[in-house]
Amino acid sequence: MARSALTDRRTVVRTAATGAILGVAGCISTDPTDDGNTTDDEANDEATDDETATQPAAIPADANCEVCNMVAGDYPAWNAQLTHDTGEDAYFCSAGCLAAYTAEPPRFEGPDSAIDTAWVTEYETESFIQASEAFFVRVANPDHVDDIMMKNPTPFATREDALAFTESFDAYDEGDILQFSDFDMALATFYRGKFFNDEEMNSSEGNESTEKTPNTA
Repeated sequence: MARSALTDRRTVVRTAATGAILGVAGCISTDPTDDGNTTDDEANDEATDDETATQPAAIPADANCEVCNMVAGDYPAWNAQLTHDTGEDAYFCSAGCLAAYTAEPPRFEGPDSAIDTAWVTEYETESFIQASEAFFVRVANPDHVDDIMMKNPTPFATREDALAFTESFDAYDEGDILQFSDFDMALATFYRGKFFNDEEMNSSEGNESTEKTPNTA
């Protein structure tokens, strides 16, 4: 997907060398009945379980966006996803549709249960990051980002990156930087207002198409 000159920072993929050193601390006891220590195998199993629990799922090729009904997997540069605490997963074409869904999951046939973990695609690296750790710019002008669904809350890995984006445009300031905890109905309707118009929602029933045209609502 082509990017404008104003947003070509995204084409520079940041790489960070990360290493994980697992230190296993144990106590040596001369008491043969002491069974309080965790073995190396058990520690490794627990680490693997924790790692698996904090990784995003591979979006199924046929999974539709829970909000706009477009095929989520067709837009890997913008995908988002979440898991409810009851185990149900939901997939989205973009962070804007994620925002709409989180405001009222039952409206989109989601469970009325808390959200456990959500993931968004980071704007610059196009890699998944946890939504709870991301910083979003409340992009209001579709010309500022060559984005699916025209405009979305744009995710960055750090506040500094989000601030640098706002400084690229006169239209934004620090007040436009949000976190996932700030997602509410006002943000949902700002980005996907048409999906909260019951009359429009009802008129779309019976539509045989599995995809909807991106909108600027």
